Amino acid sequence: MNTKSLRIATLVVLFINLILIFLVNLFTIEMEPGKGISGNGNPVIILWFIELPVYLLLLIGIALIVHRERYLERRKGIGIPLMLLAFLAVSILLQMDNASRINEQIDGQVNEFGWLNQYTNTNYINFYSFLSGILLMLLIQSVITLIRTRSKERI
Repeated sequence: MNTKSLRIATLVVLFINLILIFLVNLFTIEMEPGKGISGNGNPVIILWFIELPVYLLLLIGIALIVHRERYLERRKGIGIPLMLLAFLAVSILLQMDNASRINEQIDGQVNEFGWLNQYTNTNYINFYSFLSGILLMLLIQSVITLIRTRSKERI
């Protein structure tokens, strides 16, 4: 597959991912104080089985594009990995804040449903986890590229 086709395919997969994240958010039931707990199961789990493989395809597509175009090899030094690490830390902190707000909202009301239920889908599939995965993949890729270029320079 040439780079142009790979870019188009990755862009399409990106849009599919964003639509699936939106649908998970839309169909996840929000706990309302004083209301009863629904016993309707977790229909959004079906979207998980679509989102996770599509997300892996997106990560592979981004990794291939970055590798083929040698984006990370153009910049020498530790600046890019440090910037990616900072963005990853912020993304993880925002994810933790989002998860704690959701857990406070349902505090102790759904313990019998376990860690994956109709109220906690957005704890796992959301924009913050989406961004964290991409940043982590780019960070790993940039560190590997940095190690390779430094080892080539020493030879």
